Amino acid sequence: MPRPRKSTSAPVNRRTRSGCLTCRKRKIKCGEQAPTCDQCNAKGLECVTTAPLKWETEYLSRGLRFGRAGVWSKDPLKAASPSSPAPAVEVTLWCTVPKIFPYSFVNTTVGTIQDLTTLDFDSHPDEWVAKPDRACSEAQTAEEVDTKSTLSLSPWLTTRQLARSQASILPPLAVSAHLSMNLGKNDTTLLLSYYVENVCPVTTASSSSISPFASLFIPFAITASPLAMDSILALAACHRSRSDGNYKPTALQLSHGVLKTLRARLRDLTPDDVALDVETLVVMLLLCMFEIVNECDKRWVVHLKGARDLIRVRRQIAPRLLPSSDVSQLVHFCERFFAFQDVIGRTACGEDPVFGTDFWEDNPDCDAWLGCSPELVAILSEITELGRQDRASRATTPFQAATAGLEYRLDNLAQNVWDMDDDILAQSAELKRLSAELYLQCLLNGADPSISWVSDQVNKILRAVAALLDRGVAAGISWPLFVAAVELDADHDFQDASYSGAAPWYARPFVLYALNQLANSMVNITRTRSVIEKVWQARDLTRSVNSEPDLDKNDWEQLIAPLCGNMSLA
Repeated sequence: MPRPRKSTSAPVNRRTRSGCLTCRKRKIKCGEQAPTCDQCNAKGLECVTTAPLKWETEYLSRGLRFGRAGVWSKDPLKAASPSSPAPAVEVTLWCTVPKIFPYSFVNTTVGTIQDLTTLDFDSHPDEWVAKPDRACSEAQTAEEVDTKSTLSLSPWLTTRQLARSQASILPPLAVSAHLSMNLGKNDTTLLLSYYVENVCPVTTASSSSISPFASLFIPFAITASPLAMDSILALAACHRSRSDGNYKPTALQLSHGVLKTLRARLRDLTPDDVALDVETLVVMLLLCMFEIVNECDKRWVVHLKGARDLIRVRRQIAPRLLPSSDVSQLVHFCERFFAFQDVIGRTACGEDPVFGTDFWEDNPDCDAWLGCSPELVAILSEITELGRQDRASRATTPFQAATAGLEYRLDNLAQNVWDMDDDILAQSAELKRLSAELYLQCLLNGADPSISWVSDQVNKILRAVAALLDRGVAAGISWPLFVAAVELDADHDFQDASYSGAAPWYARPFVLYALNQLANSMVNITRTRSVIEKVWQARDLTRSVNSEPDLDKNDWEQLIAPLCGNMSLA
């Protein structure tokens, strides 16, 4: 006989919610004694009576009701009616996730903080910085070497059996038969093609002028100088090794052969004969560029100082000579190249000048290779020399008058570009002028990133850099970018609200983006980025520890100059 069914109208015994959590997890009835219930006391368990935290998002993700958001019951008769209000669906707004690239990270280690705390920078190649005391000793050693002839040049590579790469990606270019015998004909033509198509275009900021590295050096190398051709091929292989490491051995092999021949020439010939040989000056220029692209350490300065000695001797005996116009153009460009490297490099470190001011005239006409006018370069040289004076001299009236005069010249400098269609050269010249204004205020007047004018000037420079990068320009940007980057105090947006390009909105990420865009330029971006990162880290560390500033040094001298020994920014 079947059992009678229980009445559904009878009250149902509900579980209480006042029991301890331990009994609830064990799914047994809790006696609810305090402070420990009988069940937990008998088993020796901890009696937990605190209420757990519940999160609505967790319940909703599991498809469960949260709290009193609906009627909950195991009894189907007590289930929620269709008229029960559904829980409100909140509108979720998601922030835009920025794109992250490999170049977007600035890493700080314990060793970095220790170095920045004392500004005692190691000169290890991986750190790319120069120790101040060591830099001074190297400068003194260099001065002792300068009293001698250019015979002081010495090789930095040992003779090695280096494998030559057979990789090729560019179409061949017809060349003469007397080129270097160290490479096969195919390798030679490929490197020369790479030099013409990839190296020469990134050496000038003009859109209508041919680079002197093409118009002057290639005809001279093909018709008169196999050694200059080897130097060109070494530079091309070094530049290409940035993207294809197989070309690194070829670059080192060629540069070592050129340097070995150059040393023999400096040893066997008299200083007058060496100075009168244009080939020597051209080869030293190309080797200087090789070292800048390769490592950008003190080795390129060795060529700079050696070229100065050659130019000095040549100028002493030049009045007796009547060189051809082609030779005159070649010598003039070489002299201006070395002098420009000296001026721009010293803006960062403030070291003693290698070349004098007689290489620059008050000419406002823009030079396609300089990316500005010679007059602006002359003003930069004067700013650097004025900034090398001691603290006591800066409080004098002559110093302040000289600073005001340079400010006036920069503010009223009109740089002429006679080709009206060459707007890229005009933008590059104005970019350098804006950067010169910022450099003057920071070096001579003690301006720092906390001043609103500095922040506004940095924004102008970065916007101009962004405009040139959008047009595919790589030449003439590294120095303005460096000046603006080292005067950044914190991330801030500098792009206009209507900007829709690919560059980041914020200043520091944009600097890293711009440096990545300049990876194929003739500037050593690895060294430049390393210095910029260390300046940022030094600023952040100084701000976090509230350290007292050095009253004897301004912002540029204290945080930037110690890091920039033997650095090329031209």
